[in-house]
Amino acid sequence: MNNSFHENRSVGLLLTFIGGMMDSYTYIRYGAFASAQTGNIILAIIQAYERQWNMVGKKLLSTLFFFIGILLAKFMIDYFKKKELHFWRLFLLYFEATIFLVISLDFLQPHPALITIMIAFTAAIQWVSFDKINGLAYTNLFTTGNLKGVATNLYDYLSTKDQGAKTRFIHFLLVVTAFIAGAIVSVFSYRMIETKAVLIIAGLFLYLALSETFLVWRFQRNTNMLHKK
Repeated sequence: MNNSFHENRSVGLLLTFIGGMMDSYTYIRYGAFASAQTGNIILAIIQAYERQWNMVGKKLLSTLFFFIGILLAKFMIDYFKKKELHFWRLFLLYFEATIFLVISLDFLQPHPALITIMIAFTAAIQWVSFDKINGLAYTNLFTTGNLKGVATNLYDYLSTKDQGAKTRFIHFLLVVTAFIAGAIVSVFSYRMIETKAVLIIAGLFLYLALSETFLVWRFQRNTNMLHKK
């Protein structure tokens, strides 16, 4: 492990799986997307034409807080880079686990606008903070760009036999597959346990946070032992 634990393939694919779960869950439950702001804006325009102002407000607030989350994530990246604090993203994973645990509580269920805002804000921070797998760019919240990567790199490999294109094709194919799998699991889990399906998302974030914390701790311990020799 190095200082870029967040670029590990297992981390990126699990976050993409969670991203698929988040988007499908929020749309099924609240009629808005957690991260696909293009969809939110289009739906808001359609619903404004139909004078469904409550639904319009929900989607515009989701988009606004998604935007604010992006700004905050960029600030944190710059701030912690200057402070040379390399593992701050671990705390973000614990934060996301906590947010989705809170979202599962009954007292929040009558306030769907607040829940979609919380999810959109959290998702935006995740999107910006975890944007590479082993140095290769990807998106863990939606799949259009990743699907483009699958198609373009497949074409490049078939036409040139370039091994780099093959590597990128496999990279994007795994990401797209993880996103689709997450969306499918979210749909089935919601049909079975309804709003408690969000606890699966919280549990996955907590598992990822704990497992990466252990790996970081072991890496730091081994590094300190080497320095003492």
